[in-house]
Amino acid sequence: MKSFKTILLLTLVTTSFLMNSCGVLVKAKARKSITEENGAIPPDLGKENTTMIFFLYHRSYNRYLKKNAKKFYKDDYIFLTEEEFTKNETYRDISKYRYIFKFDYIHYTVPDFNSPSFEKRRRVKKFYIVDRKTGITYKSKMTSGLWSKLQKVYFEKLSEKITSNRR
Repeated sequence: MKSFKTILLLTLVTTSFLMNSCGVLVKAKARKSITEENGAIPPDLGKENTTMIFFLYHRSYNRYLKKNAKKFYKDDYIFLTEEEFTKNETYRDISKYRYIFKFDYIHYTVPDFNSPSFEKRRRVKKFYIVDRKTGITYKSKMTSGLWSKLQKVYFEKLSEKITSNRR
Protein backbone atom coordinates (compact mmCIF):
# COMPACT_ATOMS: atom_id res chain seq x y z
CA MET A 1 0.00 0.00 0.00
CA LYS A 2 2.86 2.33 0.83
CA SER A 3 4.45 1.84 -2.59
CA PHE A 4 1.09 2.57 -4.27
CA LYS A 5 0.83 5.89 -2.42
CA THR A 6 4.40 6.74 -3.40
CA ILE A 7 3.75 5.94 -7.06
CA LEU A 8 0.52 7.94 -6.98
CA LEU A 9 2.27 10.92 -5.40
CA LEU A 10 5.11 10.80 -7.93
CA THR A 11 2.61 10.57 -10.78
CA LEU A 12 0.67 13.58 -9.49
CA VAL A 13 3.82 15.66 -8.97
CA THR A 14 5.18 14.74 -12.41
CA THR A 15 1.84 15.49 -14.10
CA SER A 16 1.58 18.82 -12.32
CA PHE A 17 5.14 19.72 -13.30
CA LEU A 18 4.57 18.81 -16.95
CA MET A 19 1.29 20.72 -17.14
CA ASN A 20 2.90 23.84 -15.69
CA SER A 21 5.96 23.44 -17.91
CA CYS A 22 3.79 23.27 -21.03
CA GLY A 23 1.99 26.44 -19.98
CA VAL A 24 5.28 28.24 -19.42
CA LEU A 25 6.55 27.14 -22.83
CA VAL A 26 3.34 28.28 -24.56
CA LYS A 27 3.54 31.69 -22.89
CA ALA A 28 7.21 32.13 -23.78
CA LYS A 29 6.64 31.20 -27.41
CA ALA A 30 3.52 33.39 -27.58
CA ARG A 31 5.45 36.43 -26.31
CA LYS A 32 7.80 36.07 -29.28
CA SER A 33 5.07 35.23 -31.79
CA ILE A 34 2.29 37.71 -30.99
CA THR A 35 3.80 40.96 -32.22
CA GLU A 36 3.00 43.81 -34.54
CA GLU A 37 5.87 42.70 -36.78
CA ASN A 38 4.31 39.23 -37.13
CA GLY A 39 0.96 40.73 -38.11
CA ALA A 40 -0.92 39.92 -34.89
CA ILE A 41 -1.32 43.42 -33.45
CA PRO A 42 -2.85 46.48 -35.17
CA PRO A 43 -0.26 49.29 -35.29
CA ASP A 44 -2.91 51.97 -34.61
CA LEU A 45 -4.41 50.24 -31.56
CA GLY A 46 -4.70 52.79 -28.77
CA LYS A 47 -4.23 55.89 -30.92
CA GLU A 48 -7.97 56.56 -30.82
CA ASN A 49 -10.45 56.06 -28.00
CA THR A 50 -12.12 52.84 -29.07
CA THR A 51 -13.85 49.95 -27.34
CA MET A 52 -12.72 46.44 -28.20
CA ILE A 53 -15.52 43.99 -28.94
CA PHE A 54 -14.89 40.49 -27.60
CA PHE A 55 -17.18 37.95 -29.21
CA LEU A 56 -18.79 35.40 -26.92
CA TYR A 57 -19.16 31.81 -28.11
CA HIS A 58 -19.89 29.15 -25.49
CA ARG A 59 -19.98 28.98 -21.71
CA SER A 60 -16.53 27.54 -20.96
CA TYR A 61 -14.79 29.83 -23.46
CA ASN A 62 -16.73 32.87 -22.25
CA ARG A 63 -15.76 32.24 -18.63
CA TYR A 64 -12.04 32.34 -19.44
CA LEU A 65 -12.43 35.19 -21.92
CA LYS A 66 -14.06 37.39 -19.29
CA LYS A 67 -11.52 36.46 -16.63
CA ASN A 68 -8.55 37.04 -18.96
CA ALA A 69 -9.89 40.32 -20.35
CA LYS A 70 -10.54 41.69 -16.87
CA LYS A 71 -7.05 40.80 -15.68
CA PHE A 72 -4.89 41.39 -18.77
CA TYR A 73 -6.64 43.78 -21.21
CA LYS A 74 -6.15 47.35 -20.01
CA ASP A 75 -8.61 49.35 -22.10
CA ASP A 76 -12.34 49.63 -22.76
CA TYR A 77 -14.09 46.51 -23.98
CA ILE A 78 -17.51 44.92 -24.30
CA PHE A 79 -18.65 41.30 -24.58
CA LEU A 80 -21.18 40.49 -27.29
CA THR A 81 -22.50 37.53 -29.20
CA GLU A 82 -22.31 37.84 -32.96
CA GLU A 83 -26.11 38.04 -32.98
CA GLU A 84 -26.12 41.00 -30.57
CA PHE A 85 -23.46 42.67 -32.67
CA THR A 86 -25.39 42.37 -35.92
CA LYS A 87 -28.83 43.26 -34.49
CA ASN A 88 -27.88 46.32 -32.45
CA GLU A 89 -27.19 49.47 -34.49
CA THR A 90 -25.10 50.95 -31.66
CA TYR A 91 -22.18 48.72 -32.65
CA ARG A 92 -22.14 49.94 -36.25
CA ASP A 93 -20.19 52.98 -35.05
CA ILE A 94 -16.74 52.06 -36.40
CA SER A 95 -15.03 55.03 -34.74
CA LYS A 96 -16.08 53.74 -31.29
CA TYR A 97 -16.12 49.98 -31.96
CA ARG A 98 -13.24 49.71 -34.41
CA TYR A 99 -11.73 46.38 -33.34
CA ILE A 100 -13.21 42.91 -32.83
CA PHE A 101 -11.34 40.09 -31.07
CA LYS A 102 -12.46 36.63 -32.14
CA PHE A 103 -11.23 33.19 -33.14
CA ASP A 104 -11.65 30.50 -35.75
CA TYR A 105 -11.16 26.80 -35.25
CA ILE A 106 -8.25 25.22 -37.07
CA HIS A 107 -8.87 21.51 -37.71
CA TYR A 108 -6.15 18.91 -38.09
CA THR A 109 -5.67 15.18 -37.73
CA VAL A 110 -3.24 13.20 -35.60
CA PRO A 111 -2.33 9.52 -35.77
CA ASP A 112 -4.49 7.30 -33.58
CA PHE A 113 -3.92 3.59 -33.97
CA ASN A 114 -6.89 2.78 -31.73
CA SER A 115 -9.42 4.18 -34.20
CA PRO A 116 -10.62 2.41 -37.35
CA SER A 117 -9.33 5.24 -39.57
CA PHE A 118 -5.98 5.41 -37.69
CA GLU A 119 -6.44 9.12 -37.14
CA LYS A 120 -8.24 11.46 -34.78
CA ARG A 121 -9.53 14.94 -35.61
CA ARG A 122 -8.44 17.77 -33.35
CA ARG A 123 -9.13 21.48 -33.34
CA VAL A 124 -7.46 24.51 -31.83
CA LYS A 125 -8.45 28.15 -31.59
CA LYS A 126 -6.70 30.70 -33.80
CA PHE A 127 -7.17 34.19 -32.40
CA TYR A 128 -7.33 37.34 -34.48
CA ILE A 129 -8.43 40.96 -34.49
CA VAL A 130 -10.52 42.58 -37.20
CA ASP A 131 -9.92 46.27 -37.82
CA ARG A 132 -13.30 47.38 -39.14
CA LYS A 133 -11.98 50.78 -40.25
CA THR A 134 -9.27 49.41 -42.56
CA GLY A 135 -10.72 45.96 -43.22
CA ILE A 136 -7.43 44.34 -42.17
CA THR A 137 -7.37 41.16 -40.09
CA TYR A 138 -4.47 40.73 -37.65
CA LYS A 139 -3.95 37.02 -37.00
CA SER A 140 -1.82 35.29 -34.44
CA LYS A 141 0.40 32.79 -36.24
CA MET A 142 0.46 30.64 -33.13
CA THR A 143 -2.14 28.17 -31.95
CA SER A 144 -2.19 25.89 -28.93
CA GLY A 145 -4.47 23.56 -27.09
CA LEU A 146 -3.64 25.75 -24.09
CA TRP A 147 -5.62 28.57 -25.65
CA SER A 148 -6.29 30.45 -22.41
CA LYS A 149 -2.55 30.91 -21.84
CA LEU A 150 -2.21 32.13 -25.41
CA GLN A 151 -5.13 34.51 -24.94
CA LYS A 152 -3.59 35.99 -21.78
CA VAL A 153 -0.39 36.82 -23.63
CA TYR A 154 -2.37 38.26 -26.55
CA PHE A 155 -4.22 40.59 -24.16
CA GLU A 156 -0.98 41.61 -22.45
CA LYS A 157 0.61 42.44 -25.81
CA LEU A 158 -2.46 44.41 -26.93
CA SER A 159 -2.37 46.39 -23.68
CA GLU A 160 1.34 47.12 -24.17
CA LYS A 161 0.61 48.44 -27.68
CA ILE A 162 -2.21 50.65 -26.41
CA THR A 163 0.05 52.07 -23.69
CA SER A 164 2.90 52.76 -26.13
CA ASN A 165 0.56 54.51 -28.60
CA ARG A 166 -0.79 56.79 -25.87
CA ARG A 167 2.54 58.12 -24.67
